[in-house]
Amino acid sequence: MKMRVGNRLLSARQERKLTQVEMAEILSVSTPTYSRLERNETSVDLEQVIFFAKMLQIPIQEFLPETMSINGNNQNCHVGLVMGNFYQYSDKEQEDILKEKDKETEL
Repeated sequence: MKMRVGNRLLSARQERKLTQVEMAEILSVSTPTYSRLERNETSVDLEQVIFFAKMLQIPIQEFLPETMSINGNNQNCHVGLVMGNFYQYSDKEQEDILKEKDKETEL
C-alpha cells in the first residue's frame, strides 16, 4: 500500500526551517525525489513512512490519513497498518506468523 505524505513532510521541513536539500539528506533520498514527495507526485510504502517518522521524530500516525491507524507492539518493534480488515506489517516475519495463525483459525 502506497501513501502520499507530502503535506506532512512540507510542514515538518518548514517547522525546522530546512531547505529541501537538507531534508532530503536527513531522509536519505535524492533532492529531486524529496521534491516530488513534498508535492505529492510520488508515494511511499509503510516502511518508508516508518523510516521518515523515525528520522524526523514524528509519530507515525501523523503521516497517515485519519481513516488509517497503526497497530503496533513497541516492545517488540512490530508495527502494522490497519484499515478495515486489511493489515500490512512492516516486519515480514511478523506478517508471516499472522498469516499462519489465520490459516490455523480457518481449519
